Amino acid sequence: MRSEVHPLRVLLKAIFLFAVINVVFALLSPAVGKITLYNYMVPGRLRFPYEKEPSFYSMGHNAPVYEDFDAMFGAHIISERKPADEFRLILLGDSATWGVSVSADDTLSEQINRLHIQTCDGRNVRAYNLGYPMSFLARDILILDKALEYKPDMVFWLITLSALQPKTAETYFIIPHSERYLRLANTYGLRLSYLSQPVQEPSFWDRTIIGQRIRLKNIITTQAFGVLWAATRIDNHESLQPESGRPNSNVDDNVDYEGRYPDGTLNFFDSLMMDVLSTAFDVAGDIPVVLVNEPIFVADGKNHLVRYNELYPRWVYDEYRQFMLEWAEEHDHQLLDYWDTLPPEDFADQYFHRRSSGERRLAESLAFEIKKLVCP
Repeated sequence: MRSEVHPLRVLLKAIFLFAVINVVFALLSPAVGKITLYNYMVPGRLRFPYEKEPSFYSMGHNAPVYEDFDAMFGAHIISERKPADEFRLILLGDSATWGVSVSADDTLSEQINRLHIQTCDGRNVRAYNLGYPMSFLARDILILDKALEYKPDMVFWLITLSALQPKTAETYFIIPHSERYLRLANTYGLRLSYLSQPVQEPSFWDRTIIGQRIRLKNIITTQAFGVLWAATRIDNHESLQPESGRPNSNVDDNVDYEGRYPDGTLNFFDSLMMDVLSTAFDVAGDIPVVLVNEPIFVADGKNHLVRYNELYPRWVYDEYRQFMLEWAEEHDHQLLDYWDTLPPEDFADQYFHRRSSGERRLAESLAFEIKKLVCP
């Protein structure tokens, strides 16, 4: 005799089971991001997964998964199994380091690797691109802290003036990593007063499947696109576009920088996040951290004696460079100033995004310094 199906009873059981699964998930907090196809069934990516908007995900075979460092690093070619003959150099920075305007194979890290640099003891210098779009200083420190699990030998951190300025938008990157941030804050006194909301431990609800649904969706999406990455080596829709012209060589004749003028520079430089920058050296410990003032586009047209480009008037950038040189010397930190290394034709759509030719030229310049550092 067939038993009668009671829809309401089935629904209640389904709701109960779903609730139980959510509770168990929240209690266990499984490291879902560590489950990966990359470096096993498909090759690891040469840079962290990132795409600007969902409409470009399928075109670039990519999706951002910044909420989960395990998933970010798990999709990357960097491995916890470090070869004995490898000198591991990691690159930190923003979209210019990540390489928005070039393919994964033409980024700065890969250009450095093509130069086959060796240390005095015969190890091969292997650069890894751990940059991520947007200039967020504290975000880079969180990435550095995670990267220590991968046993780097040296860190090159590409910065510019904009990176040292506080940005409330950084809140959205910090919140998913609240536990890591709070640990660093307690250990090193790291304080980000400019964030738009307090950073707190995730609640029980936040740890449930429902609370983690966006992170879980992005993890699954990133894994699914791994097969297309393996087949095409495409991981960014912007690198598929025809190369645009360089930034405008004609600039405005005003000396304004975000509402600031030359007579107020003292207060401006006091507002830079130098305490946050210093924290990176504490986090790295014995691992050398080298600051690189990254190249910027230098206009050569109308009003070029007033502004280097549409972003930086000459006065603020010149004083920033002097300020950084004095700060680095005072704190005994290594600073490489490559701000004007590249000609205008090496830049793409922005005042700091480089073409493949610019990546190659910068890699050749950095190689000289790398050789001195790894083989003094």
